[in-house]
Amino acid sequence: MQFHRITKGSDPSLTFIKKLYEDAFPPHERRDWDSLIKLIPKSPEMHLDLIHTDDGHIGFIIWWEISTDNYFVEHFAIDAELRGKNYGASVLNYYKQLLTGRILLEVEPPEDEYSIRRIGFYERLGFKVQDFSYRQPSYADPLVSYPMLLMGTTVFEEKELTVLTKIIKTKVYAAKSN
Repeated sequence: MQFHRITKGSDPSLTFIKKLYEDAFPPHERRDWDSLIKLIPKSPEMHLDLIHTDDGHIGFIIWWEISTDNYFVEHFAIDAELRGKNYGASVLNYYKQLLTGRILLEVEPPEDEYSIRRIGFYERLGFKVQDFSYRQPSYADPLVSYPMLLMGTTVFEEKELTVLTKIIKTKVYAAKSN
C-alpha cells in the first residue's frame, strides 16, 4: 500500500475520494464537498491522504493534529468492493505507527449490526470505547448534534477528553473554508 497526501484541490485523485466520501458517510456526517476541498490549503493541521496499491485507489483517511501527541481521525473509508481484505486494519496499523501519539475517532453507538461490527473492528485493532458522553456537532447547523462514541488508542481520562473534544469541536467542526 502507498499513501498520497492531497495538497491541492485540483488533485485528480479527488474524483475517487469524493465518490467514496459520499457513498461511505451520510450527509450529516460529512462536510459539503467544496468546503472540504477549500480546507486543504487553509488548514495545515488537517491531512487528507489517498490510499492506493499498484492496482488502484482503495480508500482515504482525513486526520487532524489536534494537540501535541493527539490526533483525530475525522473520516476513514475503504472502497466497499475491497472491504474484508484486511486493507482497513493495515491502514490503521500504519497510522498507529506513523502518529506516535494517541488517536481518537468517532463511531455510531451500537444500535445495529453494522455499528456493532464497526466497533468490534476498531477494538480488534486496539482502540477502546471511551467512557465519555459525546455528541458530534453538525457540519451545517451549530444547533444540531448527534450522539456518538469516542474510541481511542488508549483510555483517556475524562478531563483530557473534555479538553480534547473542545479542541476537536473548534478545529475540526468549526473549521471554515472561507
